[in-house]
Amino acid sequence: MSSLNIERKKLLGGNEDEIRQLPKWAATLVRKYNSGEASRFLLYHNIYDLIWLKNSYSNLIGFLGYLLKDRNFLLYNRSNGIQASKKDLLFEMERVFNADTRVSDPLAATKKQMNITPMLPRDPARAIPYIEQFFYEQWRTDNPEGEQLFGECGVVINFLESIIPAGEVGYMSGEDRNLWVTLQKWITTTQDKPAHNPIIFITESVSDVTQRIRENPRLVNIEIPYPDYEERLSYTRYFRVMNPAIRFEMNEEQFSHMSSGLNRIHITSMVRSASVSSEGLTYEIVRNKKKEIIESECVGLVEFVTPKYGLEHVGGMKKAKEFLRNIAKIIKDGISEEAPMGILLSGAVGTGKTFLAECFAKDCGLNVIELKNFRDKWVGSTEANLEKILNLLTTLAPIVVLIDEADATLGNRDSGGGGSDVDSRIFSKLANAMGSPENRGQILWILMTCRPDLLPIDLKRQGRCEEHISLFYPDNEQERLEIAEAMVKKNNIENTISDWSPLTKHDLSLSGADIEAILIRCRRHARNNGRKVVSQEDLLDVCKEFTPARDEMAIEYQTLVAVRESTSKEMLPEAYKITPASEIAARIEQLRPYVR
Repeated sequence: MSSLNIERKKLLGGNEDEIRQLPKWAATLVRKYNSGEASRFLLYHNIYDLIWLKNSYSNLIGFLGYLLKDRNFLLYNRSNGIQASKKDLLFEMERVFNADTRVSDPLAATKKQMNITPMLPRDPARAIPYIEQFFYEQWRTDNPEGEQLFGECGVVINFLESIIPAGEVGYMSGEDRNLWVTLQKWITTTQDKPAHNPIIFITESVSDVTQRIRENPRLVNIEIPYPDYEERLSYTRYFRVMNPAIRFEMNEEQFSHMSSGLNRIHITSMVRSASVSSEGLTYEIVRNKKKEIIESECVGLVEFVTPKYGLEHVGGMKKAKEFLRNIAKIIKDGISEEAPMGILLSGAVGTGKTFLAECFAKDCGLNVIELKNFRDKWVGSTEANLEKILNLLTTLAPIVVLIDEADATLGNRDSGGGGSDVDSRIFSKLANAMGSPENRGQILWILMTCRPDLLPIDLKRQGRCEEHISLFYPDNEQERLEIAEAMVKKNNIENTISDWSPLTKHDLSLSGADIEAILIRCRRHARNNGRKVVSQEDLLDVCKEFTPARDEMAIEYQTLVAVRESTSKEMLPEAYKITPASEIAARIEQLRPYVR
């Protein structure tokens, strides 16, 4: 009989007033089920959080029990095995299982006399088929009306990634293939009455589940998001009512803003940890705990950056600093429609790309994280890591994301012919996130590289990295002096230098990093001579013997590709403003074979 001819029992009785009080994701699930649009769901992302349920907070399993309260349902995970919402349902399952066991195991009666009672199977290879058998047997009765013994029954499968993990079907074991086929049958069945029984799968990351399951068009993927500002504020007020003795240095609104990127479990942990402090919950505790929690959740995938310096500490780069100050003001003023989606900083090694990016991020006044290496050798892990990072960025917005050595980190559309298209999928996800109009003014991507020619054009186009700022070695004495003064201030170098000409008039081409290295070497030179203060003689001695350790051909190549990459002629050195683009391109091609 077609499932289209069977009227399903609606969740929550179809009470719209009750449905409107649910979180958005839960309301979506209920409405899709009640309308007949879907009955198979995959819940993912913030699955370990607390959820508001009438007059208190519950975990996800308890909340799903409330949604399925009008029917019986089975719950399964590898650790706890098969559980049921009602004891009589569990007893019936055990009775049927014991009866089957007596048929298949001739020693069952002897074992019973020895008080060895067969337990419901926990291993997925046995438990999932048994749930399916029981699930379908509910409809197979002698009653011509086809009534179920226990009415409509739902199934909740937790930790789906532990049952059918990501991987190619060709590499699955026989048992894994059987499980895959069984779950596909559950998702796609339409002809049997069980098609109306809700089945809910749960996993933290959809990328951890095999692609054939997670991308099945009959399975509705529903993300459980991290709480937004209003939800965090509501929970904070609830928590303070329940724990009035804990002191807060800030008000509830300020704390709710500061706790962006955290869920209710994190907030609970943070506030309880402050309860042992005589000062209560301070701004410092919130900042440190938030950094600790998010970095531990992401397991080295990201690092919170707390820039010490602003753009006023950057020497030279006058036009680049003016440009970035203007962007920082736009972001601070909340003019999101004028904020760039991303910024590409390119230039030869030692030009100060990373330092400039961090100083700019500080002036923006936003959270700053640096993307670390998220690639992994295990199947599905790289995509799962990236999914976790992108979800984190959304919850932490507005935020600045720093990506150093972007050409190596981001990859491209070419999978390299290695038999896997992981690189192309990773690239596609990143490109979509960087180009999403919803993220303008919310997520600012800053890419840094000395080889912008290796970055795919898709990432550098307008709508993703819209502003290309190229940095160069200081080309006059004034710029060298400004950089030297900034480095002295940054590194707290005491000195009595009155004449900087040994540095500013140095014969060799010096980068900002070279100038910093010279000054640090001067301090070491002074200490070796029994002094704490750098003298004029120290500077003269060090400058005489200093020589940069670099490949001049590579530096020239990196400089030329940075010139070609710039989207502002005003920021180019005078020599390159008048150089024809064709001449630059020709020189790049001459140097390319000699650059690794």
